[in-house]
Amino acid sequence: MTNNSSIAVIGGGITGLTAAHKFQKMGLHYEVFEKNSLPGGAIKTVKSGLWQVEYGPNTMLLKDKIVKKFLEETGAIGEKVTANKNAEKRYILKNGRLEALPGSATEALKTSLFSLKGKLRVLAEPFISKSNNPDQTVAEFAERRLGEEILDYAINPFVAGIFANSPDALSLRHAFPIMHNLEQEYGSLIWGSLAGAKKRKESGRITRELISFSGGIGQLPTAIASTLDNIHLNTEILSIEKKLDGWHLFSNKKQYGPFNSVVLNTPLYKWNTDFLSIEKEQMEKIQSVYYPPLSVFCLGFRKDQVSHPLDGFGFLVPEKEKRSILGALFSSTLFDKRAPAGHHLLTVFVGGGRQPKLATLETEKLLPIVLDELTDIIGLDGEPVFRDHIFWPKSIPAYHVGYDEILQVFNAIEDQNPGLYLAGNYRHGISVPDCILNGLKLADRVAEG
Repeated sequence: MTNNSSIAVIGGGITGLTAAHKFQKMGLHYEVFEKNSLPGGAIKTVKSGLWQVEYGPNTMLLKDKIVKKFLEETGAIGEKVTANKNAEKRYILKNGRLEALPGSATEALKTSLFSLKGKLRVLAEPFISKSNNPDQTVAEFAERRLGEEILDYAINPFVAGIFANSPDALSLRHAFPIMHNLEQEYGSLIWGSLAGAKKRKESGRITRELISFSGGIGQLPTAIASTLDNIHLNTEILSIEKKLDGWHLFSNKKQYGPFNSVVLNTPLYKWNTDFLSIEKEQMEKIQSVYYPPLSVFCLGFRKDQVSHPLDGFGFLVPEKEKRSILGALFSSTLFDKRAPAGHHLLTVFVGGGRQPKLATLETEKLLPIVLDELTDIIGLDGEPVFRDHIFWPKSIPAYHVGYDEILQVFNAIEDQNPGLYLAGNYRHGISVPDCILNGLKLADRVAEG
């Protein structure tokens, strides 16, 4: 691709913004089109007085040199804040009580979260043979290698916290490729974790940091966008079309183009045949990807309203506990200046793939359910002094068993439409660092294209 080539980036999510940043660094002409007034997609930080809440991702795990360098290039690194040390503890609800996850081998031996039988079952993990199933569920993998107890009270809530879904609904190879690769390469999670530590360090890993930014996670897309020369906000692209002279984009007011290449960084559920002309069977496959509904409550309380010290990252609720919430983050413990002095800020998650109908309830019906759960779990007393309810009708794409078929459709669409590149959290990882790495790789692919 020459410097005279032009690239359209549809969607101002992290992947698209990252790719655009690299295009600019390469000296390539590009234009970003974002339908909202702010960039970032699902990443959004909102301030209300002294309350600072997150509508989407709350944290970012920084563990890769490439991602850190990117943050330095965009200027975001200067606003980085690291999670407080007293937020390292993570709780799991068991038998109605919050139990801290063990943080060391000594704690693992002493914890009451798992029975002696469950602990001994984990010690047998290195002697469990590899599976012959090329696309097992996360649940199948965890129960086979670690036992039912670890599946129920560690893996199940862990999956709910990341994907807002259940481990029996997700493909291990696609949702958690590191676990899959450890088994395939080393035959064991335990041996793989030990033997692979040096390799991970050599591959570009750095000391892990759980971070946000002084102005919240929303400060990241704002920082990236501030480096870009050609970004159109409040511009929704309704359709794209390939003509003889290149790609053309159509909004309700204007036509843009021609472009040599188009990076499509929009959620799969936004696609239809009016927007993008592809085969009916391909569109049906794409629309089969499930995005579970999710409700997020940001709730503020005076400290004297909560009996639990909230001395940790937050808590997760296993499905076996039969509760109406997935878990909660202790947001004001995680990072400073998220709540007024003398107050706590909690971020509570409801619904997902576990209880999708519950997520769709109106605020006035759902809030009492949430407060009842918090009263029982953390000793809450009284009504919140601050509240905000965010509803995501479609939250996080589920990398289901058979997701290879979806990835093959993406590849086929790109092969059939030269110059079209598909990007987003539906491909190669859902986390913010995943999206940054994917955006950088995509930019190289477009430049080479």
